[in-house]
Amino acid sequence: MSWSEVTQKIIIGSPDPERALADCAAYGLARRGGRIAPTSDVEPIAPAPNDNRKEASARVGAIFSQVMATEDNEMLRECCHALDRANLVVPYRQLPDILAAATARSVVRDAVLPALGSRGRWLAQRRVGWAWAAGDGIEDAVIDIDDALDLSPVQRKARLNAARKQDPERFRAYIVEHWPELRRVEDRKLLIAALSEGLTAADEPVLEQALDDRSANVREEAVALLRKIPGSALSKRAEHRIRAGLLEETVDLHPDGPYEQEPTREELRDSPVRRTGSARLKADAASVSPDFWIDWLGPKAPRKLRLSTWGTALLQGVAENLAAAEDPVPWLTDLASTISSTALLDTLDKLPAEMLGRVLIRLAGSWDANELDYFCGLLPSPWHPDVTRVVLERFAELADRGWRVGRPPEALLRRGDLRVLHDHWPRIATRWPVHGAEELVLRLRTELHEEIERSENP
Repeated sequence: MSWSEVTQKIIIGSPDPERALADCAAYGLARRGGRIAPTSDVEPIAPAPNDNRKEASARVGAIFSQVMATEDNEMLRECCHALDRANLVVPYRQLPDILAAATARSVVRDAVLPALGSRGRWLAQRRVGWAWAAGDGIEDAVIDIDDALDLSPVQRKARLNAARKQDPERFRAYIVEHWPELRRVEDRKLLIAALSEGLTAADEPVLEQALDDRSANVREEAVALLRKIPGSALSKRAEHRIRAGLLEETVDLHPDGPYEQEPTREELRDSPVRRTGSARLKADAASVSPDFWIDWLGPKAPRKLRLSTWGTALLQGVAENLAAAEDPVPWLTDLASTISSTALLDTLDKLPAEMLGRVLIRLAGSWDANELDYFCGLLPSPWHPDVTRVVLERFAELADRGWRVGRPPEALLRRGDLRVLHDHWPRIATRWPVHGAEELVLRLRTELHEEIERSENP
């Protein structure tokens, strides 16, 4: 019986359906089996290299899967950092999942990358979207800046930032050479903004050139970056105007100073579109390091500025450049009493991560639950034990928000120091009796660190 006869019997009908089905199955296997694979010129994929670090246990992999399901970036970062410290790599079964998660959430890539190991980087080479983790190939190809400027707005920004990271010197040279012929304001603005990636004093001449641009938006972008360069010419010009324009004893306007006169072209160049008295003071205060005021007015400079007639404008300027301070803590009390809480939190968001814990310890007692919760979201995990204690104390004395009555703050259980949380668990459970979900998170974090410790000391 032929294949066509078998299929015909199935379609039309057969007095022996079981025999017809058996014949069909046999012919199907015969038609698809026994074939020689077609030849191909494609090079076979090289085998994955051996890792020089040990693979984490399957239990760690299961915990990783649960953490990724929570979509909590800080918990995922904590897991990856813990593996890296223990000289372990992500379990191989979880590599596709964690590469996909980090591709979608770029903020965790810096933590994920060291934990991938050699096999993770090998796997990343197999898919274009994972090229950020491959370490070579697509992302290492020289980026054509002209082509990047022809992309869509979102792609243009990302590509220019990548070109800047790839070769800062080539990127600066491109701006200098092509600046006169760049007609679109948005192109010039994005090129200047990309200099924020790894900003150094070598970028100052390019930014000074941009201060003469015909667009105020471009000039504002250049000013914002020049303020971040310690000892820049813009900063020195602002210092000169402040010393000449303010009385040292009262921090009031000098009657013959520059702020009582019409702004010069140089001042307008350094602070575009800011021409009123208080705005001029704010712009110059934002252009100098907060340490300038300490050096000029002494250790009580924050209080002197707050008591000045122009204190609000001056402290708003200080807040904009607070990250340039060697120690921002002496400014916190006077800033908190002068500028809005929203502006203060925006300012603190720009501070280096290592400073945030000290800031919280100083200010937590004056914050409400919303402000404290927002700031806790800025702190990288795991928190220092002292920070965890301060957050716990402050949340414990605040009334619960209506939608979380009886439930502990998520940030505290997800990011706080594990030893402090375990030591204070009876108090936490009493203060917040509805703690089932948060307790599971704490248990998950504890199991992760215990399992990693067992891997280190089998």
